[in-house]
Amino acid sequence: MILRTLFPLAVTLTLLQPAASGQTLPPVVAGRTVTAPAALQAGRTAPPDTAGAARLFSAVFIVRGSVSGSATGGYGLYVRGSRDTGWTRISRSSMLTFGIALFDNGRTRRYYVAAGNGVHRSTDGGATWRILTSWRTEEILCVVPDPVDSSVIYAGTPFGVFKTTDDGTTWEKKMEGIPTWFIQRIVMDLSDRRTLYAATETDLFKSTDAGEHWHAMGTGVEQVLALLQIPGHPEVLIAAGEFGGIRRTADGGKTWSAVRGLDSATVYTFRASRTGADIYAAGWKTGIWRSTDEGVSWLQVWSAPGVEAIYSLFVYPADQNHLLVGTVGQGIMESLDRGATWRYAGMNGAQVKQIELYP
Repeated sequence: MILRTLFPLAVTLTLLQPAASGQTLPPVVAGRTVTAPAALQAGRTAPPDTAGAARLFSAVFIVRGSVSGSATGGYGLYVRGSRDTGWTRISRSSMLTFGIALFDNGRTRRYYVAAGNGVHRSTDGGATWRILTSWRTEEILCVVPDPVDSSVIYAGTPFGVFKTTDDGTTWEKKMEGIPTWFIQRIVMDLSDRRTLYAATETDLFKSTDAGEHWHAMGTGVEQVLALLQIPGHPEVLIAAGEFGGIRRTADGGKTWSAVRGLDSATVYTFRASRTGADIYAAGWKTGIWRSTDEGVSWLQVWSAPGVEAIYSLFVYPADQNHLLVGTVGQGIMESLDRGATWRYAGMNGAQVKQIELYP
């Protein structure tokens, strides 16, 4: 099995020893241990669920020891109520989990997991799972279902982009125009579901015909690890990779330029608030950075002392002040005040690859 997403080029990750069973870590504010974050001292509570009985999902790739702050241990897909504190694994045990996705057209709801042994799908809220892929598409690094046609699914793997048009019965490799196979991430355009972006070892590639043909976008970023399209402004994209900082385009990829701040960092993940007013970035020993001008300039909002790497970010759709951060080894951290103060939110010992709020 190829595990290059766990150990990117020239990066060594060290997982911290998890807390003892039942032990929770104290809150953290600007690197100091305190009795409670300022937001909680003021009596602030988490916002209500944004979609009825919405739940938080976290994709755990690997752990050292057991996952503390959860009812079950090991890696896989975990879930909790958006205002709960305990996490429970709902996937198969010992399932290397790289990412998650949801198809929901109001009539049908399907959950997908990109895992070390294929694409898994659940149609009953995670109670049961079915593997959709064969040996040709093992080790799925990302999964992207078409938001309209449930029979169409894309998967990024170390062996290329794969696509199914028959709900996973058969898969075809779609690599015309991409010279290297390793696909870190696939992103679907916010305004056109036939337009896709693929993050590779050499550049960011774009397809405008649902993956049939691809062309390089000339970002100037090698080993592309993260990509974000700005909500409300589909022509604005930001991309980042290994030690290269962030590159930005405001014309749909015709031209790219460096940004101010994070100019030489390794960035693993981006996340935007619902409107795009706030954009966050994080990676290898970066802490948390925020942009309020669509990615032109960046300022650090949390140095994340003691945290080696951050792989996932989440901003609550109904409250842009409410943030979650998935780390490598230290579990999930949470802020209720737009990153000013932070508290531990469970999953210590886990490498959290993705966090989402799904119904």
